[in-house]
Amino acid sequence: MATIEQLRLKILDKPQVILGENVGVGDGSTTAWKLRLVPVMEGTVTVYAAGEELTEDEDYSLDYETGVITFETAPDEGDSIAADYSFAAFSDDDLQGFLDEAGGNLALAAGNALMSLLADRTRMVSWSKGEGKIDYGQLRKDISDTAKRFLRQGMSESGARTDEVDWEEVA
Repeated sequence: MATIEQLRLKILDKPQVILGENVGVGDGSTTAWKLRLVPVMEGTVTVYAAGEELTEDEDYSLDYETGVITFETAPDEGDSIAADYSFAAFSDDDLQGFLDEAGGNLALAAGNALMSLLADRTRMVSWSKGEGKIDYGQLRKDISDTAKRFLRQGMSESGARTDEVDWEEVA
C-alpha cells in the first residue's frame, strides 16, 4: 500500500520551512492573524509575540488549512508577531484522500493530486513555492502532462483501458 510520504515524493510536494515570518504587529484589539503560506504542516508551528514563544491551545489556536492564528488575548500594541512553520501544497489528510480515492494506487493518486493543482491557483503557487518569476501557463501545461502520464500509468496498472480515455476531458 502506498504511503503519504511516497505520494508527496512522487508529486514533488516537499515541505518547506519558514523561519521568522513577520505575521504582523499587535494593536491591542486584533486577535486573528494569517500566515502567508498554507496548508501548515501539523506539529511544525512556533508562534512568538513580543519575542516570547507562545503555547498552542493555551495562548492561540491555529487553523492548519487556512493558516489563521487566533489569539486568546490580542497582542499588545506594538508587539511583533512572528512564526516558524513548515508548509506544503497538500496536507497529509489531502494526500490520504487521494490515496484512498485511488485504492492505494500511487500513480492514480499522483495524477489526481496534480490535476487538483490545476484547479487551484493558490495551491499551485504554494506547490511551486511562489518564489521568483514563474510562467504559470507553462507550469500548468507541465503539470497537466505529468498528471496525464501518472493517470495512464495508474489506469494500466489497475487494468483500465487507457485508449478509451479522452485526455482533453481529464485536463
